[in-house]
Formats: sequence, C-alpha cells, structure tokens
Amino acid sequence: MPFLVFSQMFQKLVKYIIPVYLLIFLLQVRSVAQTFDWKAGYHGFFDNREYFNRFTSDQTIFGSRIFAEAGFSINESNHFSVGLNALYEFGTKNHLKTPDIIFYYNATKEPFNFYLGSFPRWKLINQPLFLLTDTLNYYRPNVEGMFLSFRKKWGYHSLWLDWTSRQTNTTRETFLIGGTGHFDAGVFFYEHNFMMYHFAAPSIPIPEDHLRDNGGLTAVLGVNLSSRLPVDSLTFSSGIALSYDRLRNVYDFRFPVGWYSELYLGYKGFGIHGTFYIGDPQTVLYGDRFYGSKSYQRLDFYYSGIRSSFIEGKIRFSVHFVPGVIDYSQMLVIYVSLDGHRQINRKF
Repeated sequence: MPFLVFSQMFQKLVKYIIPVYLLIFLLQVRSVAQTFDWKAGYHGFFDNREYFNRFTSDQTIFGSRIFAEAGFSINESNHFSVGLNALYEFGTKNHLKTPDIIFYYNATKEPFNFYLGSFPRWKLINQPLFLLTDTLNYYRPNVEGMFLSFRKKWGYHSLWLDWTSRQTNTTRETFLIGGTGHFDAGVFFYEHNFMMYHFAAPSIPIPEDHLRDNGGLTAVLGVNLSSRLPVDSLTFSSGIALSYDRLRNVYDFRFPVGWYSELYLGYKGFGIHGTFYIGDPQTVLYGDRFYGSKSYQRLDFYYSGIRSSFIEGKIRFSVHFVPGVIDYSQMLVIYVSLDGHRQINRKF
C-alpha cells in the first residue's frame, strides 16, 4: 500500500539518514562565524464564515497570535532556534490555550532546505484547501516533524512529516505525510500535491474502535502567462483530484475521483482566485469539507496592497457554490514580522 511505503521511508529517514548527516556536519566544521538571530511578529485574523449547507459549519474565527524565537546560525548553512507562538482567540478570557513551542534545526545547502523540530508552517507548506484547511494557520501554526525540499530553476519538490499526536495509553498516534512537486517548461507547468493521514489507536485498545487511513492527491497541468501579459500574475491549471479512505474492519479503501481547476489573476494588489470541482464526493479529513459535495465552485476577490519588508495585509471576500446553496465568507489578515541578527565571531 502507498501509505505503508511512505511510512517505512520516513521511519528509515529518522533512524539512519538524519543522525549520519548531523555527524558529518559536526566533524567537518572547524572554524565558524556565529550569528545570533531573532524573529518576532504578530498574526491577526478575522475570518467570518456564513455557511448554511450540510457539508460544513458556519463560524467566526477572530483572534491574534504573537510569536518570538531566537537562535544561532553556526554558518551560512546551519541554524538552530527556539521560541514560543501564543494564540489569544477573542472572547476566551478564561480558556487561554497553551503556547506552541518553536524548537528546530534548519540546514540549507543548494539545492536542499531541511527542517527538523517544531517549526512555523507559514509560507513553507502551501497546499490546496482540498488537502489542508486554512484553519491550520490559526490553530496549528507549527509543523512538528520534518521538512525537506529540493529546488532548481526548472522546479522544486518537497516532502514533510507532521507528527500530530504521540501514542499513550489514552491518546491516539496520528501523523500527516505530504509533499508538493512543481515543474516548469516555458509558460507551461505541472504540479502535484499529496497528503496522507494516519489515525491509529491508543496503547490500551478502545472497544469498537477502528484505525483509519485517509489522504488525497491533486495533479494538474497549467499555463503561467504572468510574464506575457501586463498583469502581476495570471495562471490557470486543471487536472484530477482524488482521495482515499479506509476504516479498518468496517469498510475497505474508497477512491473517489473528480476534476479540479484553478485560476489566479492579480494586478496591483487586487486579485481573483477561482476554484472549480466536479466529481465524486470527497473525504479528506484535514481538507476543506466543501469538497464533500459532488460539485463545488469558489470565487475569491482579494486585495493585498498592504505590503512591505515587515508587514503584510490581505482582505478577501469569497463566494461558495454548492448545489442549491450560495454561501459567503470574509477575511482580514495582518502579518507582522520583525527579524534581526548580530555577528559573533568564535572558534568552534
């Protein structure tokens, strides 16, 4: 099964490849120029979802996150960092959430980029909402696991592992494995995204409980006309979207398939993003539940004119179409990032 193959691959990666890589790094470094680095920032969001359909629930997500981390760059390729990311969701004064821990190692050597630890997902993992819902940026800002990417002029590929729950007597073992591949050929491109979710049992079995395997894939061909027309961006892609789902000892693997298309148009901060899906109702547990409909179209109108070296802002109005229902949502996001560093020369 594909899940078992990828699971075994990542287990071998953790057990053998990473320790060997770290040992080689420590043996080779003799004299280094250390840099003390820090990052701090703010993530404010207002996300109002006026949904009145049977696939997903209406809600308003309103709150702020602050984050801070500090660490050392031992050289141009190796960095360690530790910090906290704290959420305050408005209206929850007596139910404050425990801050998320930031603690990771990052190695960069062209064409590779590698993370190990608990590290921010912002702008690092960007998959279609079909596979990963955007609420992860609000409630699970860190990936706890590994990320590896390979990037060249003609394209890139990434793989990641997010360990979402460690098994105990009463807690399930759950984790996500995913990746993205993008390859360019002139104005044309090919892209695929995949995600697998493993939902296991706690150490002490629960009566009538069942393990679950779930995941999805998108694979599209597209055209990028951004450099050929007087716009900031214009891309169109179309292809397949599929998922798989199995509840062990209840039902075997199910493989719903559909057709998935996207359109991006951006000009001077204004933009339109259209999504079109038609096919079998999908079941992707970490994805947008709208795809449980056999037909789903979404149209986003946005403005992202607030942009500088340390602040980004975006306003979005969205219209959602499922058979017999038209729903709306509105979003405002402000992201502030303050980075810095100081040189420290030492012998290693």
